Amino acid sequence: MIVFPVALLLLFGCCLGATSHAQPRLAADTWVGGTPVYPREINTNDLGGGFESLRAEHLAEQLKVKWSPGALAAQPPVTLHFSVDAPGHWPARDWRTLPMAQRGAVWEATLPVEELDVPIVYFVSGGLAARQLSPMRAVVPRLTGMEKPARVFWPFLDGFEDGVAGWTLESASSAAPLLKLSPQAHDGNAALSVTLPAGQPAVTAGTARVRGWHYSHQLATGLRIWLRAPGGAGKAKFTLHAHARTSQAVSVVSLVEATLDDKWQRVELSFSSFPKFPHVSADWFTIEFSGTGPQEFLVDDLRLLGRWKLPGD
Repeated sequence: MIVFPVALLLLFGCCLGATSHAQPRLAADTWVGGTPVYPREINTNDLGGGFESLRAEHLAEQLKVKWSPGALAAQPPVTLHFSVDAPGHWPARDWRTLPMAQRGAVWEATLPVEELDVPIVYFVSGGLAARQLSPMRAVVPRLTGMEKPARVFWPFLDGFEDGVAGWTLESASSAAPLLKLSPQAHDGNAALSVTLPAGQPAVTAGTARVRGWHYSHQLATGLRIWLRAPGGAGKAKFTLHAHARTSQAVSVVSLVEATLDDKWQRVELSFSSFPKFPHVSADWFTIEFSGTGPQEFLVDDLRLLGRWKLPGD
């Protein structure tokens, strides 16, 4: 018999709440209450019914999300959107997607569980333009009966092999593409290219890949990232944000500043280099590049520091 800490159960109960869409099938998996905010690219005008059967359940040491459309015909492709963190932090969540496969009358996908005690928020969309959209649900893997993660936690946060979807510019006053992939990678096939336009002193790129639970649950001690300024020189400053883009926002600039040139440079940022920052609430990480535009800066291989040893360490 597994005994769960009272604090964990109380925290989950405060964060989640059932809505009128359906009664939760499991106490561990329920509708998200309040007013959750969907990713910017999702058209919430398509939010509707027909998702009463949507649920996550523990099967054969995996966490499956299943949806039976019933009388509502699903509009392929059906996509599972998920984000690992407690409900909240809506303006700065790290959303990922998985295709859902049809098994008879049921659409399903397997969530990649790496941490048992951190909730996973998820929803489903159908159609090329997300013409069908479910309400959000949240599940705590341990409370479904999972006793071990489905895979080992991986501290590598982004290598840009899958594109730049996890990154945005803080401001983009130019119509030119300022954020794109570059084949000049430090490792692998791609790096993130950030362009500083002519006439601007700096440009800032940000990501929600860095989360507070990396610090509180995985005991990460900092970040490592590789940077380069092809054919030029410049500087990089680093900022961690908590409750980003809300009235409770907190941001702290690292004591570490990098001077960049045409060679790849490894930059290590201990969490202690962000003084008086509430690390358990981190949800946004930014890099400010400064130099003489127009100028390109390259970013690659963002990862967590801590107890892990990866190739190249």
